[in-house]
Amino acid sequence: MNDKPGQQLLLNFPSHPEYNFSNFVVSEGSRIAFETAKEFCSENPAPYQALYLFGQKNLGKTHLLLSIGNRAAEKGLRAICIQGHDFVDKLGGDPSPETQQTLEQLLDVDFFLMDNIESLSQSPKAQEKLYHIYNELMEKGGKLAFTAGLPPDRNSAMESYLTSRFQWGMVAEIKPIDDSTTAKIISKLAKDINLTMPEPIIHFLLSRISRDFISIQNAVSSINRESYIQKKKVTLPLVKATLDLT
Repeated sequence: MNDKPGQQLLLNFPSHPEYNFSNFVVSEGSRIAFETAKEFCSENPAPYQALYLFGQKNLGKTHLLLSIGNRAAEKGLRAICIQGHDFVDKLGGDPSPETQQTLEQLLDVDFFLMDNIESLSQSPKAQEKLYHIYNELMEKGGKLAFTAGLPPDRNSAMESYLTSRFQWGMVAEIKPIDDSTTAKIISKLAKDINLTMPEPIIHFLLSRISRDFISIQNAVSSINRESYIQKKKVTLPLVKATLDLT
């Protein structure tokens, strides 16, 4: 689970090697999604060709999506990823040579990945194009994976013919991070930057910071920076002052 990579219209793999299954911190709330995503691109034939991952922001949906792309590339398969809003910008308007070229690129893959499917909600034309891509790739034996904030049956702005397609495949939720996993993430992030984070400090942070990955990462980075500037070990007073906590 990490910050999203720099924006790029069509992300070809291998790309952003920091996104892989080996460094995804698995919690009870993400275990099913994690195992499903791994199975989706494993050597063993999965019983489904489409995967829909949903959950709150910054819980690791993009990490799993890009891990799928990188794993597919390791196996010599072609994978491509596009952000939902970029898909709308490119394919949500009237037909053009550029639109056709983009469409052909998206169809010439083994794995089609889309981040933030909700971006298509207000664009019927983009949804029609995605429906076309979905059906063509399924017929060719390709695979499709999507990320979203809501489960497919709760996105009322999406056309029913498309949400029904999402429900045909595997749907997996990534739930908020539990205490044990949050502690592991704090420890791992601190270790990665050679920061000594005492156990009492970790337990203090568990009840004081938000449980999404970005908030945890920002907190650890801020503590590390302040510890370096003051040339002091990480203590409770330092942490409280750095993060403005009581």
